[in-house]
Amino acid sequence: STFHESYHTLGEATQFLAALNLSHPENIRLEHIGQSAEGRAITAVVISSSKVRKKKKYKLKNKPQFVLMGAQHAREWIATSTALYLAHALVANKHESWSMVDLLKDFDFYVIPMPNPDGYVYTWGSDRFWYKNTMNVSDISGCHGIDMNRNWGVSWEPSSSPNEGPCAAWYPGERPYQAPEVDALARYFQKLDRLTAFIDLRSYGQMISAPYSYSCDKLPPDAEDLLEAAHGAASAVYRVHGTKMTAGILCQTLYRAPGNIVDWMYVKNDVKYSYAVHLRDTGTYGYMLPASWIRPVGEETGSLVSYLAGFILKKGASHYRIIFGMRYY
Repeated sequence: STFHESYHTLGEATQFLAALNLSHPENIRLEHIGQSAEGRAITAVVISSSKVRKKKKYKLKNKPQFVLMGAQHAREWIATSTALYLAHALVANKHESWSMVDLLKDFDFYVIPMPNPDGYVYTWGSDRFWYKNTMNVSDISGCHGIDMNRNWGVSWEPSSSPNEGPCAAWYPGERPYQAPEVDALARYFQKLDRLTAFIDLRSYGQMISAPYSYSCDKLPPDAEDLLEAAHGAASAVYRVHGTKMTAGILCQTLYRAPGNIVDWMYVKNDVKYSYAVHLRDTGTYGYMLPASWIRPVGEETGSLVSYLAGFILKKGASHYRIIFGMRYY
């Protein structure tokens, strides 16, 4: 498809998902997650080998669930485009190059290409490097927006200096889940009772990072498996186009950031295989990655996802972490 040869507006991406849904009615269902601060829809693309549209409330088979999420930070366009590419690859004919359809034999996928639709629209019309959502947060300063990826309810911290106030790109809000997008996503994820793996697609830096983000001094209990899988996934990426990725703990590969979704998924939602994946490049183009790179980034990220899926299956049914059979919000 030539669709993956350029970046697309929110409207164009929405139309693409609708067309994909129509062309694969047995394998795709579009689910409404909630609304953004400005009232735009947040949509999940549910992809399965099961007949997901047979009935309105058709329940999928008892397979582990894998979530792939696009850019929480609006300016990271390659993350949005890669999520769209992966949704397409998951239903592509198995004879096509880079098809990922065989993964549907063992997993149900939930792809959320645009978790921050307001911010994404803002990058197209007002500020290409906008970071946050666009909700009103301060009548005094006149500034707007919350950093969604510092607004999740694990080790959330309020602003500690004026540099992290409402006008700052990293503003975490006044309380966790204050961003309506984060609140809606959290509630949606809590309903996925077989959620096994999660990838937060980001840019840039070429890194695959496991929890924790809130602390550089602590390792997660599953660090051995998480890092083994991460290093294997990095090797899988390299074998596609020679892209080198660093694997490690998020606080160490990037910086300390409390209130991160990867920590929330691992700690609060009991998802063992939770990762942040920073896509190309390492700074030459940064957030302005050429559109000609969308397809190769999609191809190598597909290889990363496929490797992680295989690793999880080899580890067996114990791969998802449900503590006392309960989940907490």
